[in-house]
Amino acid sequence: MSQFTSNMTKAAHRNWNAAERLRNAAAPDRTTAGYLYGIAAECAIKALYREIPWTTDSKDGPVYAHFPILKTKLRDAISGRVAAQFTRFTDPHYMEGWAIDIRYSDGTRPDAATLDRWRSHADEARAALP
Repeated sequence: MSQFTSNMTKAAHRNWNAAERLRNAAAPDRTTAGYLYGIAAECAIKALYREIPWTTDSKDGPVYAHFPILKTKLRDAISGRVAAQFTRFTDPHYMEGWAIDIRYSDGTRPDAATLDRWRSHADEARAALP
């Protein structure tokens, strides 16, 4: 059992803020900032998903998945009227190119344009939070 209490909303904002600091630093760290934007987006989407009364935190469901698999699991788990608020997060271009493996990378990517796109996508997910 983890010693940390889960709070996806706070985690989304915390990771976003850390990404912003790294992106705007005198010597920007695009790789780590990009990683944190992806985590911020994931946390925001998972927080929204948890707000749906009939959802659960199944190990096979969206709450334990990362991009790009998160998009597929989310699409498969939602239906009806509630699906409309999540459709944009399941689009093939949403967080395109981001993967949890970025944390193990050599630090040479993403390029500035990709980082800006990931930042925009993460901001969109955070803006959807209540």
